[in-house]
Amino acid sequence: MHTTPRQGSTMHQHSKTRLPAPRRRIVTLLLVVATAVTFVAVAGLLAGCGSSKKTTTTTGAAGAVTPPPPLNTNGKKGGSMTILLAGDVDSMDPGYAYYAVDYEIIYATQRPLYGYKANSNTVIPDLATAMPTVSKDGKTVTVHIRSGVRFSKPVNREVTSADVKYAIERGFAGNVANGYATSYFGVLQGAPKVLASTPAKVSIPGIETPDKTTLVFHLTQPSGAFIGALVMPLTAPVPEEYAKAFDAAASSTYGQHVVATGPYMVANDASGNVKVGWNPGTFIHLIRNKNWNAKTDFRPAYLDTINYKEGASDPTVMTRQILAGSADANGDTPPSPAELRSILNNPTQKKQLFFIPVSGSRYVALNTTKPPFDKLLVRQAVAYVLDRRAMRLTRGGPIDGVIATHFLDPSFAGLGFEQGGGFSNPFPSANDAGDVAKAKEMLKKAGFANGMFTGAQVTMVSDNTPPGSNTAKVVAADLAKIGFKVKNISVLHQTMYSKFCSVPKNEPNICPNVGWLQDFKDAQTILDVPFNGKSIAPANSSNWPQLNDPKINAAMEAAAKLTDVKARADAWGKIDKEVTLTAAAVPWVWENFPTLFSPRVVPQLQTWNEGAPDVAWVSIK
Repeated sequence: MHTTPRQGSTMHQHSKTRLPAPRRRIVTLLLVVATAVTFVAVAGLLAGCGSSKKTTTTTGAAGAVTPPPPLNTNGKKGGSMTILLAGDVDSMDPGYAYYAVDYEIIYATQRPLYGYKANSNTVIPDLATAMPTVSKDGKTVTVHIRSGVRFSKPVNREVTSADVKYAIERGFAGNVANGYATSYFGVLQGAPKVLASTPAKVSIPGIETPDKTTLVFHLTQPSGAFIGALVMPLTAPVPEEYAKAFDAAASSTYGQHVVATGPYMVANDASGNVKVGWNPGTFIHLIRNKNWNAKTDFRPAYLDTINYKEGASDPTVMTRQILAGSADANGDTPPSPAELRSILNNPTQKKQLFFIPVSGSRYVALNTTKPPFDKLLVRQAVAYVLDRRAMRLTRGGPIDGVIATHFLDPSFAGLGFEQGGGFSNPFPSANDAGDVAKAKEMLKKAGFANGMFTGAQVTMVSDNTPPGSNTAKVVAADLAKIGFKVKNISVLHQTMYSKFCSVPKNEPNICPNVGWLQDFKDAQTILDVPFNGKSIAPANSSNWPQLNDPKINAAMEAAAKLTDVKARADAWGKIDKEVTLTAAAVPWVWENFPTLFSPRVVPQLQTWNEGAPDVAWVSIK
């Protein structure tokens, strides 16, 4: 998912870090996936978004960390919860959402075809009534949706299959700016090869709605990735008669007028404008969706309201507020390393802290379309000089996770991790502290006689708060060792994405605070969107290095068609290795994300979304 990313993250987790955080887990997961040709076990394919196994205990500096708690099935009804955010959502539009904080809101307010229970990575039907039915040739996928699911005010009507069809089609419109529609849904028969200007100009004959509760998807080829993507927010229904006026704008404004199908909704006015419930950069206020029918949903939705307070830029202050009970959880920013160490040494507080392994990686993206990083040898010099150990220390050291050597993390064991290189680093250095001599050797080969870069100043856009801001300082200092002069522009995390790194025409030379999380448990979700040339879009682009290598693009196209599990793992593992060797992006950590809860709530986690608080399952004690 993607997801896109949390503060300092993928994504998207989903990933989401959807790391468009988001996006995810460093546990050893061995997923058995049915062959896409026969789809003998469709449930297994769709459950590729995660494993049915519980997240394992992670060992940190102070010992074992409490794993996710039992599912909260008998919580106290009522009350309010406060979550602290440093940043904001990118959009409330499920067609745009591709960032881990987006997913915190979207999966509480919307009903995609499939979803997850709290504390679980297993995919289950949400708007859908059951797992999809797939034809023997793998090219026809049928999904039935629930009756009795209604849109919130001001639409106030029952959801139909046509609403899901419109939702997916609008993902192929440039003004909606979806980040993954072409990658996962492009196999639909008649799907646009080039994005349309608006949803009104999109019609996909490969999506049929023979009745109000049936969707029939016709594919050009079997695709396990398509099955997995049915869990994505793009499948959440959108009412065309209401949204089309907003979707006609040069940039869709549906996100400012979004209606809900889940247990909660962003507070809105009589016209549907969510400005009363969302003041960007300040707060998000979720209230109950009065049209929600609990009998149609697997989520208990104990809370009456959820308040997200934004601008929590000091991790230490944030942590102490949560421990004191004046706030209830961190939504996008980890506690400071010093606070983490203190909590882990406190037996009572330690029970409120959860480390969720993130499936995906953090990396430094180098813009391959601009000098000097349009040159392979210059990028490889950066890959050698970066002190990954020091970078990891900005997030707490070993407790944060494992030094990354490529993009498929250890949770992809058997699914491409080994073929991608396992724990072997193609740009090695003693103690992962960087190899200045080897970096200078690369620069000499690139034409810099003394091994020091003598070109123009490079620009970097980074987070303006720790830990991301500290990571950027390490990157700048490392580059200075080989002659680079770096101009760093510090901005809010979501601004770093939405205004700079995800907008190719505005993208700087370096984006040091990016990362990518799985959308679901398939190597394609880690590699295709962020490194395939076809995924470069004018806005909301998640190919941050703008890598557009014809050889890698072709390999991805071929790998996407494979249906044998081993062949698929081999192909995507090799692609992982090739992408790593381009040094277009330099991975540096496979991490654990720490989520802290106050003593007044029953903790529940979106383990598939980097451990974000799952507000549809949390209750007040």
